[in-house]
Amino acid sequence: MKRIVMTLSNPFKPDPRVYKEASSLVKAGYDVTIIAWDREGKYPKIETINGIKILRIHIRSCYGLPLCFIAGLFLFYLRSLFLLMKMDFDIIHTHDFDTAVLGVIVKKIKNNVWVYDVHDLYESMVKLVAGGKLAKIVGYLDSYFQKNADLIFTASQKVKQVVQRNNKDVFVILNTVNPSYLKNLPKYPTFTIFYGGVLSGNRFLLEMLKITERLGITYRIAGKGWVDVEEILKKQLGKNFLGFIPHEQIFVELEKAHLTFAIYDPRFENIRLSLPNKVFEAASVKTPILVSRGTALAELVESMKIGWSVKYDEKDVESRVSFLLMNPKYLKKAGHRGHKIYLKKYTWNFVEQILFRVYP
Repeated sequence: MKRIVMTLSNPFKPDPRVYKEASSLVKAGYDVTIIAWDREGKYPKIETINGIKILRIHIRSCYGLPLCFIAGLFLFYLRSLFLLMKMDFDIIHTHDFDTAVLGVIVKKIKNNVWVYDVHDLYESMVKLVAGGKLAKIVGYLDSYFQKNADLIFTASQKVKQVVQRNNKDVFVILNTVNPSYLKNLPKYPTFTIFYGGVLSGNRFLLEMLKITERLGITYRIAGKGWVDVEEILKKQLGKNFLGFIPHEQIFVELEKAHLTFAIYDPRFENIRLSLPNKVFEAASVKTPILVSRGTALAELVESMKIGWSVKYDEKDVESRVSFLLMNPKYLKKAGHRGHKIYLKKYTWNFVEQILFRVYP
C-alpha cells in the first residue's frame, strides 16, 4: 500500500477538493494523511474522516491580512517539515502554491514523488491584492515549483495550458461533485439569491447586495473571508448572513435558492482561466448561476446551459436578475437542462477515473 501525505494551508473542515481526492485515493487502496493548518485552533489536532488521517497544526494567524498570514505560514512550514521528516511515506501531495515549498524540500531531502495540485494561479491572485512586483516573484517561484514537480493537477483545461509551459505531466481534475446532494427540496417562498464561498472584494458580493436591495430580493450568504466585507454583509443582511456553514448545508441553501452567482473580476488571469466548483455544485441541485462574461467559466456555463454570463457591471447584472425575477420559467428550464448535462459528463465519478489512471 502506497502512503500519501497531503499538505494544506486551511484546517480541512473539510476542504471539498482535497476531501474528494483523498477519499477517492483511500477507496483505491492508498493510505492518506493530511497535514492541515488550523489558524484558529478550532478543530481536533488528530482526526480520522472517511479513512483519511488528519493532523492539524494549531498556529494562530488571520484571514485577509497579508503580513499576519505570512508570519503564521512560516511557522506552519517549520512544524510541517518537522512532522514530514519523521514520517514514512511514498508521495507528497501539496495543495496550492502556499504549501508547494514543502514538496520541493521533501523531494530533495527524501526523494519522494511530488504531486503538485495547482488549485489557482497565485501570481494573478497576488497581483490583485499586492501589486505587480510581488506577483512577479510569486510567478518565478511557482514556475520553479512546477518544473520540479513529478506530476501536476489543475482544475481547468486553460490553467493546464499555462502550467504546461513548465511541465508536460499535467492533468485536469475538475472541481466537480457527485449528485448525491440533490434532495428535491422546495424553493424559498420569495425570490432568493444565494452565495456560498470566500467573501472578498472582487466577487461582486457588495454590488449584489445593492441590486437585491433595489429589487426587493432576498439575499443569503454563507462563508468567511475579508473582515471588512464580512462586517458589511453581516450588518446589512442580519439573519440572512449565515457565516461559515458545513459543505452539506451549502447544497441545501443552493437547492432552495432560485439563483446563485460566481461573478468574479475578469481582469485577472486566474479568474479568466479557472473553473470554480460553484457551477458544478449549482448544476448538481438544479439551480441556475450567473457568471462573469469573457471567462472559461462562462464558456462552461453556456455549454452546460445551466445559467448566463454577464458583464462585471452592476447595471448589466441588475438587468439580468430583473428579467429572471419577472420570467421565472427560464430559471426552472435552465436548472433542469443543466442538471441533465452535468449527469452525462461532469459528475465526480467521471473525474475520479482520471485520478485513478494517472496517480503514481
